[in-house]
Amino acid sequence: MSPRLRAFSFLLGRFARFAALAPLAGVAGVALLCVAASSGCAGSHTGSLNYGDNARLAYAKALDDFYDNDCMTAEPAFRNVRRQFPYTRFAALAELRIADCMHTQGKYAEAIQAFETFVRYRPSHVEVSYARFMVALCQYEQIPSEWLLSPPTYEREQRYTQESLKLLRRFILDYPDDPLVAKAKRMADRAVKLLAQHELYVATFYLDRDHPQAAVGRLRTLITTYPGSGYEPKALLMLGETYLEMQDKVQAKKSFQELTTRFPASEQAGSARDHLASLGS
Repeated sequence: MSPRLRAFSFLLGRFARFAALAPLAGVAGVALLCVAASSGCAGSHTGSLNYGDNARLAYAKALDDFYDNDCMTAEPAFRNVRRQFPYTRFAALAELRIADCMHTQGKYAEAIQAFETFVRYRPSHVEVSYARFMVALCQYEQIPSEWLLSPPTYEREQRYTQESLKLLRRFILDYPDDPLVAKAKRMADRAVKLLAQHELYVATFYLDRDHPQAAVGRLRTLITTYPGSGYEPKALLMLGETYLEMQDKVQAKKSFQELTTRFPASEQAGSARDHLASLGS
């Protein structure tokens, strides 16, 4: 067999393996193979270079549309990059940009799935931290917003707030030096405040309906689960006064003492000292 025929047979074998792994390569793969086979070794090398250059150019063009806020054009272009150039670094980047487009368009469920898929199948990629942050951001942006006729955000269902806080806390712990950590901390702080307000709101709801034990559970959740919310002094005072109504002076004193010890300069500390004085402490 001549050297040219041996080279052609080798390339056919490589193409068969490529086609089994990536059937979507289709016509582009066949065209690349034919160019390589007809041009010999030098032609194969040139085709490889063209493959990478074409991937870069296609990604750059799609990225321009993305930066122009034209995801209607950019998203299918990124999908083409991923399909036509699966073995270049631009395929992974295109996957992220597709997920970014979904996020930009408010398709949060689809964006979350796309970012999570990226993390799952590309765990060592340098952009994994970004993908994880974006999952948290997609949850965070679904927190109900306030408008004129709506109840306050803290009075409404907090599923997205809880999920985003969990993801943000993990992101901050896992990537303490990431540039997005500062933004993640601001988002987490807002989520903590919302959840603390919600617990306070529900505790008040229970107290108004004469369910003090249920209120105690909510107040303790606020104090232990959402530190730094700024609502701990109010919760501790309410907790102590609830224990007084339940005739549990021991727990009431503990709550008032914790308030005066941890938050001595708070607005509620004076009332706690008055309660302690009346309890003989």
